[in-house]
Amino acid sequence: MTCYFFSMFVFLIYMKNANSESQCGSFMYRGNVSYSDISLLISEKKSDDTSPRNCAADCYKNMDCNAIELCSLPTGNVCRLSKSISTNLVTGVGSCSRLELKHPCGSGLFYNRRTNQCQCVKDCDYNTMTPPIGGFLTTNVYLGVDMITTNCMNTAGHVWMMIQRRMDGSVNFYRGWAEYKTGFGDINTEFWIGLDNIRLLVMNGYTILRVELEDGSESAYAEYSSFYIADENDKYRIHVSGYSGIAGDGISSTSQYSNNNAQFSTFDSNNDASSTRVNAVRWRGAWWYHDGHTSNLNGEYGNNNHGEGVSWYYFKGWTHSLSGTRMMLRMP
Repeated sequence: MTCYFFSMFVFLIYMKNANSESQCGSFMYRGNVSYSDISLLISEKKSDDTSPRNCAADCYKNMDCNAIELCSLPTGNVCRLSKSISTNLVTGVGSCSRLELKHPCGSGLFYNRRTNQCQCVKDCDYNTMTPPIGGFLTTNVYLGVDMITTNCMNTAGHVWMMIQRRMDGSVNFYRGWAEYKTGFGDINTEFWIGLDNIRLLVMNGYTILRVELEDGSESAYAEYSSFYIADENDKYRIHVSGYSGIAGDGISSTSQYSNNNAQFSTFDSNNDASSTRVNAVRWRGAWWYHDGHTSNLNGEYGNNNHGEGVSWYYFKGWTHSLSGTRMMLRMP
């Protein structure tokens, strides 16, 4: 079998593996990246060959490689191997031409040639298998020197990281500031990942929020294209915008009870807008309260008293505690 070089946009390479079987890999040009962009870098080496053929051959031999970068630097040419492409395509002096090994995986995924599976790139650990559609897996997310353990869920065409889940009332959510700051619960059932961890995720680009709601066999969702919380000095004030979904806008609506732009409150740290009561005590939870609320996802599970349960006003009102909720983040 013979593979032919097409152009700088698409080309094929030919090689023999250890079993002397013929293999071809097809690469596609995806743009230029800065040499300082080392996203998912595997290795790099100087190259006297300015063509992509040898670099591509090295990539195809490395089962972790899914892309190559050909960098023209003042010190010479460099061939870099990468697990996947970057979405930040830039041009300039000393830039690298990036070509990706073609695969059938969707956006935000790369092809694991070792397991013959698509895996998530940004939203969960690279060594963890992408969960099946509608399913989730416990995973470690690395953010520089920090690591967060959570559930990675595949829904709505993306892989998301859970920051909160309610499902059976097994975990008490009526807790104080210290626990809401650091997180609590059971990753296998109900948990709150912690305000500090949510802040860390936001600062690392996880700025799309999806809320999934369940009431028995009924379900609904609300998604926000922009999600941000401030640091502890501003009591983790919430800012969301860009609502879409079928659950109704339970956070950033124009209602006087909207939660948007509110500071976070717990029964022992009252930061709401009311001058006459502590909302976290009144509504049996911990949340971004002004004076009242249109959502209270950390309310008391199974409590159907007005506003005290796990509620999303525009889905089931204030007097019906939902059977399940998930709050999840992903990168744009």
